[in-house]
Order: sequence, then structure tokens, then C-alpha cells
Amino acid sequence: MDRIVLLLTGKLILFCGAFQLIPWCYSLYLGHDDIVSAFSASILIALLTGIWFLGKGEKHGDSMNAWEGSCFLFFSWWILSLFGALPYYFSEHLHFAGAIFESISCFTTTGISNYAGDMDIAVILWRSLSQWLGGYFVFLQLCTLLPVTSGCFGISFVLPGNMRTGAISQRRLQKTAGRILKIYLVVSLVGMALYELCGVSVFDALNLAMVTISTGGCYTPDASVSIDGWFTITAFLGILTSGCNILLYWQAFSRGEIRIVKQTFYNSETRIFFLLLFVFTTVIGLHLYSQGMYSLGDSMANSLFHVVSFACTNGVMVDQMLHWPGSDKFLLICLALIGGCVGSLAGGFKIFRLQVLAKSAYAEMKRSLHPNMVVRIVVDGKSVPHKTIERILTYFFLYFSTIVVSMLFVSLAGMSMQQTADIVVSCLTSTGQMMLFHSDYEELQSLPDYIKMICCVIMIIGKINIFTLLLLLNGGWSKLKARG
Repeated sequence: MDRIVLLLTGKLILFCGAFQLIPWCYSLYLGHDDIVSAFSASILIALLTGIWFLGKGEKHGDSMNAWEGSCFLFFSWWILSLFGALPYYFSEHLHFAGAIFESISCFTTTGISNYAGDMDIAVILWRSLSQWLGGYFVFLQLCTLLPVTSGCFGISFVLPGNMRTGAISQRRLQKTAGRILKIYLVVSLVGMALYELCGVSVFDALNLAMVTISTGGCYTPDASVSIDGWFTITAFLGILTSGCNILLYWQAFSRGEIRIVKQTFYNSETRIFFLLLFVFTTVIGLHLYSQGMYSLGDSMANSLFHVVSFACTNGVMVDQMLHWPGSDKFLLICLALIGGCVGSLAGGFKIFRLQVLAKSAYAEMKRSLHPNMVVRIVVDGKSVPHKTIERILTYFFLYFSTIVVSMLFVSLAGMSMQQTADIVVSCLTSTGQMMLFHSDYEELQSLPDYIKMICCVIMIIGKINIFTLLLLLNGGWSKLKARG
């Protein structure tokens, strides 16, 4: 493995340890000595390990190829989650496997908690902060790593021109990371200010802003989430922002061109996204009203909030939603599988890919009627390359094959088919609260450790795309054969 991968791994470990100083300082301020000790031990281990990796990667190359990028992309999630799990383990909130599951759930913004009972307030802050960091890392890999490792699955097509090419170099990563962090901080601070204006405490506003912007959705504030007033509107706007193509926002910020943001709303993918929100909101809202769940106004308000939440794979919901009819829950599962726009923090298959598949099916019908016709697939005035179409078809097969195989393994825990499907889809789409559709927290916490580790792998696959994992395995196998 190239030394630049070791160098970047060391920096990532130090980055994780540095952010643990925030809950460490907060626990020190609160006088919670046992939590201070837990974070101190975690920070010390991260510091020593990070320095060791930096030493190993001292004489590094200038850039990474696709296979090395895949290695860093896959193992970086495990590295982040391993060091992020240490505070949970050292504070004795969770055993080691449970701590790993909790950490991966947060960093991948899946947002399902493995802990039952009262968690220390500083640990809650770290859980929200790790979800925020996970969203930031997704944003960073969208702009740097994924275009190289799996860009032909539609990511490169929607990227701004200056981001489609270029090797994965340390200089490019550092430059991009700095720009993204500025945008991410500004958006998070705006969200926090809006929550405070809604009457939420500073601590709750900070946590809610982090889990909303990152699409994590896992937090237990004193102020319960209710479909009422400006609080709901603030959460709604934060969730919706993360579900659109934020790469265009990034380009607008870096170039100072506000017109690029306006182009987002003329984008066909964005229009389809809002059309889906309207259709699903109307269908679910009218069905809830016909079932006598709420009044007409409350039915539409509840429907809109949860449709946006699950379409953006955030998963924020109110308790009453768990008592909805099964057909409405199924529609929300379908929305989570579709996901948001390609350049968003949301999980799922993504709308652009479904758009290309639908156009491909229509083109094939035309070719069947007129065999000599030359049919191009055009999206927003640009012709989609044939190679991209083929790889999106491949990705469609791999995506749903992953669901089937994952369900086979998770079913070994002895859960029902509905529960198994909820767990797999929620892990793959990063919509953790979906696990509670047909299960309760006690059932999820009693899952065997090996099932939780399988769920961890599914969560990470949902973030790096299955093709990146296959590229990693194929490259590793080729290198083993060459050595043999």
C-alpha cells in the first residue's frame, strides 16, 4: 500500500482525536470525572496511533490511483469508527462490539442507537458530533474520492467541470477539505441559530443542527420533536437542504456565483425530487386522513415532514408515526431506497440513476419498434455516455443483490421477514430509525454481535458504493496473485 494512504490515515486519526477534545472540555466543565478519563484515554490513543501512522507515511508519493483510493475510502470508515467508539467503551456505556456498532451508525449517519438508558450528556454531544463529522466526510469523498473510484455511476456526470478530473492527491484533499469545512460550518451555525429562535436550548440547538444537516437523525433532546410551529419548519429546511445537490452549493461558494444555486431548481433531477415529495405527501396524507389518524391539516403536515425526512434518508420522526398503517410505512421505505439527488448527503439509489434507467427502458422500446433508429439518452441537454448507462445498470444489479444477500445473513438472527428487510434497507440507505417500524429497541439491542458487525459492513457499503468494495477486493486479489 502506498505511503500516502498511511499518511492520510494518520491525519484522519488525529482529526478524530482533535474533535474529541470538544466533549472532553464539556465533560471537564461539568465535572464528570469518569467521562473525562474516558475521553482522555481515547484522545491519547488517537494521538499516539496517529503519530505512528504519520511516521510510516513520511516518504509518500504525490497521489493515489483508483485501487489505493478504494483502500483509503473503505478503511477510513473503519478507522474513524474504531477511534470514535473508544469513548463509549471506556465510559462503560457499551461493550466493545456495541460501541463499534454505535460509532459506525453515527459516522455513516445511519442514526440508530444501540444504547438503552440514560447516556452522559458529554457522550450524547460526541454522538451528535460524530454524525456531523460523518456527513462532512461524505461531502469530502463526494468531491474527491468517489469520482475516481465509482464516478461513472452518475457522480461524475453531475459534478461541476473543475471537479471531474484530477488525481487523488494530498494537496487536492487538503484544499477541498478546507473549503468544504467552511460551508459545512456556516450551514450548521445557521441551523443552530434557527433552532434557538424556535425556543430550543443552546445545547439542544447545537445537537439538532448537527444531526439534521448531516442526515444522521439520532438525538434525544429535552424538547421532543413535534409537528408544530417554526421548530418543524427549521428541521424541514435543514433536512431538505441536505437532500439536494450540495455540490452545486459548493461550487457557488468557491466561485462566488449565486446563479449556480439557482440552476439547482432548474435541474431535472431536482424537479423530479420535488415531484416525488408532492406525490408521496399527497397519497400518504390523504390515506392517514381516511384512516382517521389526524385531521386533514395535521395529516398533510405529518405526511410532508416524514416524506421529506425519509426521502433525504434522515429518519427523524415522531413517536406517533410508528403506529401508522403498514402501507404508509412501505411508501416511506420506497422513498428511502430511492434517496435524494446524486450530489447530496442522502443515501439510497439516487434519483439521477433511476432517471437514466427509465430513459434507457424507453429507448429500448423505441429500438424494438425501429431497429435502425439511433436513440440518445439526454439529461438536462447533455448526452449521457453509453459507458455511464452500462455502469448504472450494473450498479442497479449490484445494489439490489446486496440487499438480497444482506437479508440472507441478517435473517440468521431469527427475526421476521419484515424486521429483516427493515434492518437491511435502513443500514444500506442510512435511515436508521426505519429499524423501529416492526421492532423495538430491546429487540435490536439483543441482536447477536456478529449480526451487528454484518450491519456495520452494510452501513459502510451504503456510503462507499458496492463497486468501490469490489474494486478493492479485485485489486487485492490481483496483487496476491502477482506475489504468488
